[in-house]
Parts: sequence; structure tokens; C-alpha cells
Amino acid sequence: PTTSQKQLRLAFFCFFVAIMSVRCDLINSAKEYFQDSGKKVKPVAQENKSAPAASPSPGVPTAKPSEHKATSVNVLARVGNWTITVEEFNERLNALKEAVPDFDTSSLDAKKLVLETLVRQQLLVSEAEKVGLANQKDIQAAVDEFRRTLIVQETVKNLVRDIKVSDEEASAFYEAQKTVLVEPVQWHVRSLVIDSQLKANELSTQILQGGDFAEIAKQNSIGDNAAQGGDLGFIAEAPFAEMQNAIAPLNVGEVSGVFKGPQGFYIVKVEEKKGGTPIPFEDLKKDIIDNQMMLKQQQAILDHVEKLKGETKVEIKEDLL
Repeated sequence: PTTSQKQLRLAFFCFFVAIMSVRCDLINSAKEYFQDSGKKVKPVAQENKSAPAASPSPGVPTAKPSEHKATSVNVLARVGNWTITVEEFNERLNALKEAVPDFDTSSLDAKKLVLETLVRQQLLVSEAEKVGLANQKDIQAAVDEFRRTLIVQETVKNLVRDIKVSDEEASAFYEAQKTVLVEPVQWHVRSLVIDSQLKANELSTQILQGGDFAEIAKQNSIGDNAAQGGDLGFIAEAPFAEMQNAIAPLNVGEVSGVFKGPQGFYIVKVEEKKGGTPIPFEDLKKDIIDNQMMLKQQQAILDHVEKLKGETKVEIKEDLL
């Protein structure tokens, strides 16, 4: 790669690491939130409210961030009270490798870059927490929305975990839809365009009596392809609806009647036709299974939501919208 390409890749990489870091931190924060929420207890009322808070007992450790479960041996970096272990760092490298398969996570320089980016990010996060940015209403709302999204994702994952589509189901769907699961039809078409309906009718008669369509088009058509005998080549769809309606019922070698179009009065002839044959099941099997799987999953989710609606009081005031 050129120097500019390397710089571009580096810039993209730095940006991506930052994004992945935020994602991982959000997930860790969510996990801590759920863990801590289960441990909250009501404080014991004290008779003497003016008494100073009791100091932690020597044998009872004070609460520390979950990162401090790491031992000093496997701590890769520390920023204030925040740490990242070798295992956690490798998890982030693996996530990066999944998103960017070409990225060489075994490179020492790349690892240093990732680590430096994480350290810089944590410095900014720590500073933001000190000045109270983490308590801002919009940030709290975003964290709550992320928590809701995470819960829904996990719930849906559990709902659809065991849903499968068998080969027999895929085959049955294919057989039921075989008539529409075909190769796209293409027509090799010639067209003749005349500004007078009377003349168009006369030329139509000549063609039906055995006149050469291409020669008649060269001599009389006002269409853009007149010099090529009105040859439009292979088309999967005509340029306007009236022409498509005229072409669709024609067999190879047949000529349409006169019909109105954008430039005047038209006559078309089908020279060749291809496509329209059934696509083999094996060529469609994976797509059918994926599609049917998605439909099954959607239905399972909808059914579960309807079940919850029946078990839960739900009030919606649409007049307030």
C-alpha cells in the first residue's frame, strides 16, 4: 500500500478502536448496573443522625470498581482507579478482528496503538466523571436507552434461539412458489414508431403480409433506433407500460398490433426470448431457509408480545399524540 493508503487505514483504525471501546465500556457498565442493582439494600435507620458514619471494619473490604478484581500480575494498564487486564485487552482485539478481518492483531505496533487509544479515552472519561458530565440528563437517558435495548436484544435472542427451518420445509416452500421462482425473462425486441395512426396501420398490414420488419423500420420509423431496424436489443422491461403490455403475450417471431406511445404510434416484434425457466432448488435453498427463518422468528416475537399484552395492563392514550 502507498503511504497515503497506510495513513487512511491508520485513521480509520483509530476511529474504529474508539467506537469499539465505547461499545465495550457500555456493555461493562450495563453488566455492573445489573450486578449492583441486585445488591442494593435499604439503609438501617440511626437514632443519632448526627453521629459520624462508621469507618469500614478492618476485615471488610470497601466497594471497588469491578476492574479491581484484576490482580497486579495481569493488569496491562492502569489509569487512576481504572484498569484493563490482558484478558480484557485480548477480548477487544478479538472484537476488532471480527469487524475488520484484514487487521493484523498479532502486530506489536498495532497492539500498542490500540492500548494507547484506550488509555487516552479513559483519561477523557475520568476527567468527564470528575466534572459531572456523566450525570448529565442526556447521558443518563442514553445509558437508560442502551440498557433497554440490551435487555430487548437478549430477550429476543432467547425467544428465537431454538427456531429452525428444515430442508423439508424449504423444499415445500419452493414447490409452492415454483411458478414465480424463475429466471428473469428478457425479450429481444424491434420497434417501429410512426407519427400517424393511419400510416402505422398500413405498415402493420405490410408486416403481417410478410414484409421485413427491420427494413420497414429503417425506411419509415421515427424512433431513435430506426437506423438499426428498430432493434432495442434484449430488455427485461420495456421503457413504458403500453409497450410492456404489448410485448408480454408475444411469442418469438410474433408482431403486436398498433398502440399509442410517447413518440407516436408503435408496433413491436419479439425476435428472441430467454429466461423464464425455474431456478434450481439448490441455488435458492440457503436464501429460502434464511427468509423462512426470519419470518418464523418475527412471528415468534409477535406471538410473545401478544401473550404479554394479555397478561399485562396496557394503557395507550392516542389522543395525546
